[in-house]
Amino acid sequence: MITLSLPFPPAVNNITAVVRGRKITSKRGRQYRADAVARIKEQYRGPALAGRLAVKLVIIPPCRRKRDIDNYSKACLDAITAAGVWEDDSQVDQLTIIRGDRAQGGGCLVEITEIEEAA
Repeated sequence: MITLSLPFPPAVNNITAVVRGRKITSKRGRQYRADAVARIKEQYRGPALAGRLAVKLVIIPPCRRKRDIDNYSKACLDAITAAGVWEDDSQVDQLTIIRGDRAQGGGCLVEITEIEEAA
């Protein structure tokens, strides 16, 4: 099992922006990815995982504001892909998202487990 600690992610609505009719990664999305990739590379230096995966995300909000926790997984999974922990997030067969207790600054705890492929 691989365990990672990431910064609190932006919601899926804040990851992209439309500029001149083109959908691009927003400044906030690019900054999160850079910060998360740097943090991931401090924590994981192994080879890219190639098999089927189960991922557990514990989203730790920075404040009491109402949030849909399913809106935060994309930024985390995309950052893990960009950091080279796995080849592609399409390898994830099981995704569990849990709301953690609120904490100063927030964050996201990630557990990645390789799972057996069905024969």
